[in-house]
Amino acid sequence: MSRDAFGPNLRRIRLQRQITVEQIAAATKIAASLFHGLEKNDFSHWPTGVYARSYVRQYAESIGVDPDSAVDEFCRWFEQGDRRLERTVREQAQIVGHEHFSWKDVPPGQQPDRRGGSVSRKTPPSAGHSPLSTWFVRLRRVLGRA
Repeated sequence: MSRDAFGPNLRRIRLQRQITVEQIAAATKIAASLFHGLEKNDFSHWPTGVYARSYVRQYAESIGVDPDSAVDEFCRWFEQGDRRLERTVREQAQIVGHEHFSWKDVPPGQQPDRRGGSVSRKTPPSAGHSPLSTWFVRLRRVLGRA
């Protein structure tokens, strides 16, 4: 699906299922004008972040579309669905007057290794073993009780 097709495709599905925007607005308590904007890919009056994602999720659920897929597509194509935290954290830091801001959004699996500062590429513990149980196994080996 392309960016231009996102909202119109949702509208097409809604019309096929004979659901009105007003019905969705009444059920979700979200202004119908926002959903009309969604169907035209016009997010100029939309909130950003978690609220925008929540509105898309509720719309998708209302018309019987997989909400996770709809939200993922929304986040892929539109900045209002941005899942990164840097902008929010930066704005909060300004509000409280925090001068030394160093937040960086790092994709999962690319987190720095706290011990050495390099990027950690460890594989997760094998199935059935929690990180804590793995730690106890290592501790027993170190203590000579393996």
